[in-house]
Amino acid sequence: MKKIFAPVLILVVAASCEQDIVLDIPPQPVKLVVNGLVRTSTVFRVTVSKTTGVLDTISPQGSLVTNALVYLYENNVVKDTLVYNATSGAYVVKANTRAVSGNTYLLKASAPGFTAVEGTTTTPYTTPIQSITRRMNVRKDAGGNFLDEVKITFMDNPAAINYYMFRVRQPQFRGGGNVSYNNIYCMHSTDRDIEGRESGEPTEFESCINDEFFLRDINFNGKIKEVVLFIQHTDLEPVLLSGNRFVKPIVELHSITEDQYKYRKSLSSYRGAEENPFAEPVLVHGNIKNGYGVFLTYDLVRDTIR
Repeated sequence: MKKIFAPVLILVVAASCEQDIVLDIPPQPVKLVVNGLVRTSTVFRVTVSKTTGVLDTISPQGSLVTNALVYLYENNVVKDTLVYNATSGAYVVKANTRAVSGNTYLLKASAPGFTAVEGTTTTPYTTPIQSITRRMNVRKDAGGNFLDEVKITFMDNPAAINYYMFRVRQPQFRGGGNVSYNNIYCMHSTDRDIEGRESGEPTEFESCINDEFFLRDINFNGKIKEVVLFIQHTDLEPVLLSGNRFVKPIVELHSITEDQYKYRKSLSSYRGAEENPFAEPVLVHGNIKNGYGVFLTYDLVRDTIR
C-alpha cells in the first residue's frame, strides 16, 4: 500500500499548487516596418509593413502597408521615388536607380496613421577574390569522411573598417538543364577570425561552420587575407548536365556594412533561441529610426571552386 500511496499523494499535492496567472500585456503603438537588402548594381526594392501583436492572427500579406510615401536620397540629394507593386508586394524605384559603391543612401517612408521612419546605409566597395585553390582528401573528420582543403584569398581595403560574409554553395540539378545552389553545412576551420561556428571556439576543429560565416578585418586591416576551410569531398563534387557540361561549387564573398553584420549575427541568434524555451530573448538588430527593420546595401562577388 505504501508503494501505491506515495506517488498518488505527490500528484495530489502538485495539482493543488497550480495557479492560473493572467498577464496584463499593455497595448503597443503600431509602427512601420521597412525591409530592404539591396545589392550593388541592382534597383532599390523594399517592403513596408506594420507591427502586429504577439497574439494577432494576421497574415504577413495582411500586414503590408500599400499606401506609403517612400523617397530615396543619394548623398543627401533626393534621387528617386519608390512606388508600390501589387504583384511583388514591394516598393520599387520609378527611375530604375541602382546602388553604387561608396554612395550613402537615405530611405524615408511615411503613411497615414504612422510615425514617419527612415534608414541610412553606405554601400561598401567591391572586394575581389584573388584566388581559390582546392586540395582533395587532405584529412578526415571525426566520422571518417574525407575533407578537401579550400583556400580563399582576398585583399582587405585599408581605407575602411570592413565586414565580410562568406558562403560556399554547391550546385543542385533541378532537371531540364536547370541548376540551383544550396549553402554547404558543417565546414571546418581553425581560423580565429571566422565568426559563425556552432561552439564559437576556433581551436575545436570538429565544431561546424554552417551556412555562412563572418569576418571583421581587426587582425588583417589592409593586408592579404587567406581563409582556409575543410569541407567534405562529396559536397564539392561538380554536377553533370546534358552535353557533358559540369557545374562546380562557388564561393560568395559579401562586402557588408556594420549594420548588416549585426543584423545577420542577431538574426542567427534569434533563430537559434526560437525553439528553446530556456533561451534568453534575442532582439534582432535594425537601423530604421522610429520603426523596425533594415535598409542595407552590400556588394557581392562570386568565383568557382575548380
